[in-house]
Amino acid sequence: MRVVSRIAGSALALVAVLLLSLVGSSVVASAQAASRTHTWHLQNYGAPQRMCVQHGPEGRTHQSYFIFAVTGSWSTDLDFGMRDLPPGWTATESHIPPGSNHPDPDDGAVGVNGFILVQGSATVPLATYRARMWVSDGTVTETHPADIVVTTASWVDCMRA
Repeated sequence: MRVVSRIAGSALALVAVLLLSLVGSSVVASAQAASRTHTWHLQNYGAPQRMCVQHGPEGRTHQSYFIFAVTGSWSTDLDFGMRDLPPGWTATESHIPPGSNHPDPDDGAVGVNGFILVQGSATVPLATYRARMWVSDGTVTETHPADIVVTTASWVDCMRA
């Protein structure tokens, strides 16, 4: 009886290993197919966008918008938002409905089709916070950096830096 039970246990273990390898390879195959059919991109402007915040007293808040463009075409909603914000800050999250956005053939200009409102306290520690805008179709996520600079310098001096 013990021998039969050991054989059955070994057979079940072998079947489990074979099934796991099949499931794993199908996940890899579907990820590879998704990357081949990825038809949109978060526009890269080269440098991070920048928001300058003058450090201030308790109760003082700042808010601003970061804009972005998604180019190409997409057939599902593209969700977007921002992460890695300063402590206690928030950002809106929303979506872009299915559609397309292509560069102008004459001058290459691209229409802005998204914006994110960020807001928070001016009392966070002085620093440059490297936040990340993100856009996702549920399979592929693209990000782009956005700096939130909390400083004692004037807005003009901060933006020149």
